[in-house]
Amino acid sequence: MMGPWKLCRIVWRLFLSILSAWLLLALLWALLPFPSGEQDINNGADYATKTLLGGKILRRVYWKSAQVPDGSRQGFALDYQLNISSRTLAVSGLEKPIDIFCHASAEGNGHTEEVSATARAGDTDGANLPWFAEADALLLFWQIHQEYATVPLRLVWSAQEAEDVQKFDILLNDREHGDDALLSLTMKGNHTSTIRASFSPQPRSSSPSNTYPLRAAIIRALAPFSILLAAVFEALGGLFGILASWIFKGICLGLVVSSVAAIYMCYSGKRPRDLVDMVGDEVQKVRDSEVMRRWRGPNDERGSAGHSEEQKKAPTEVDVNIV
Repeated sequence: MMGPWKLCRIVWRLFLSILSAWLLLALLWALLPFPSGEQDINNGADYATKTLLGGKILRRVYWKSAQVPDGSRQGFALDYQLNISSRTLAVSGLEKPIDIFCHASAEGNGHTEEVSATARAGDTDGANLPWFAEADALLLFWQIHQEYATVPLRLVWSAQEAEDVQKFDILLNDREHGDDALLSLTMKGNHTSTIRASFSPQPRSSSPSNTYPLRAAIIRALAPFSILLAAVFEALGGLFGILASWIFKGICLGLVVSSVAAIYMCYSGKRPRDLVDMVGDEVQKVRDSEVMRRWRGPNDERGSAGHSEEQKKAPTEVDVNIV
């Protein structure tokens, strides 16, 4: 049968193993580089086009204040994914994909729709470190807080017959934002290979680094144990706080008692030894009281009686020796 000591050792080793793994993941999360894929001369247009035409998710962070239930956040994030075969664009927070060129080809004078998207919102502080890329920081903040904001969007389809160019823009339906499109797609003729993507210039928007998915996975693994550690340290902090408070109160009480005793001796003319003897006599009276005898029981009573007799004999023996 496993004893309690062995069980404690197993629990302690398990805790140390989890803590070591947590520390390694935390170091990896903090020290990973931030390589960006949008370092091109066209303000990330080549990166956006390549990502969308490859059928991958294009994630973009926009630095526009977003309202959440508890206040406001620095920015919000939207994901885009292009379906080349159907020429539709899926936008995170919208229920249905958008036909990106159908209205442009049918109506030369353009077409506009207003929709609302549910976007992830966040700040760049919290658990993020100062050197984190801002787009990564906002998305990592969202990984912990999971806050959403309703973002009003304006979808605009247009066409240029002279150049046979079709265009689709997603704009923020906000006068303060201006006419910079959150995402703009153009296509010449009906050739999907000519689709070109662009978005709001930096610093109004940015994309997370290539290591963001790894950091997001790490923070999801770290969060539960971090909450547990925070709860443990909070409990220990409260315990140490109570202990320190009692120690401080005891010291204060000792100082008060010492001050009162010093004043008493000063006015009564007694020496400190006299006060100690007086306190000792009072303590002995309490020990010899009937209540204490009942509480100690018969065995302790005999022991106490024997001890008292020895104390009584001691002065007598001293007196005999002196004689």
